[in-house]
Amino acid sequence: MIRAVTVVLFGALAVGVPSALAQDDARTNPRQGDPQAIEQGQQHFRSSCASCHGLNATGLRGPDLTTGQWAHGGSDAQLFRTIMQGIPGTEMPAAQTFDATPDQVWAVIAYLRTLVGPSSGDDTRGNAQSGETVFWGKAACGQCHMVRGRGGRLGPDLSRIGTARSRRALITEIRTPSTSMTAGFWPVTLVARDGRRTRGVRKAEDPFSIQIMDTSERLVSVDRSDLREVVQETRSLMPDYGPDRLTDAEIDDVIRYLRSVGQAAPTASK
Repeated sequence: MIRAVTVVLFGALAVGVPSALAQDDARTNPRQGDPQAIEQGQQHFRSSCASCHGLNATGLRGPDLTTGQWAHGGSDAQLFRTIMQGIPGTEMPAAQTFDATPDQVWAVIAYLRTLVGPSSGDDTRGNAQSGETVFWGKAACGQCHMVRGRGGRLGPDLSRIGTARSRRALITEIRTPSTSMTAGFWPVTLVARDGRRTRGVRKAEDPFSIQIMDTSERLVSVDRSDLREVVQETRSLMPDYGPDRLTDAEIDDVIRYLRSVGQAAPTASK
């Protein structure tokens, strides 16, 4: 039997912030310019941060950190707090996830400071206004994605994606979305015993049932005893936006729009 279910979202519990995070923003890095610290910071970065930010910090699923244009902090103390606390509502975890000490975080910041160089020009590509038109019009991204409270729920909320992803990652996720699917949005097809098929994205499951959001954005729960098969899809519900659907210039515009939205998005409360 397929039945609609109500989903209740619980707010994250507030966590006590160590006194070290309450520093004045003017505080400088005690390990800035220390060659040994920079080498240690590089090692810590590559072991704990490179999977998202790239081996050389130029960005993968996380943003490029070599431009010096950081959305969550510019001073050493601000960067320290961001790394120690993580960024609520994003894939950026707190430093304790990696058992990183404050001294190691300062070393990572010292290393990152050595990477900042002239802008590659990527941040100036595209037109945000044109990108907004493409996003909501030609590409119809808003049918599945929400931006600052507007749009669909079938795909991830993109309000912060522009500052959370590198340019390279954004292009890949737009051009070939099946190569980079987000947890909580894995596509699945449920085949009932009578052959009826329900396609959507998996939200939760247990030994007795599976919960999905179908393509009409209806949250449903299905008893496993009523299913003939659960098909784990390998292709995203999002279509590929190849050059035949969006030109390189239009991709530039969309990325510019998403970056402008991400920069304007309010910071999650601590």
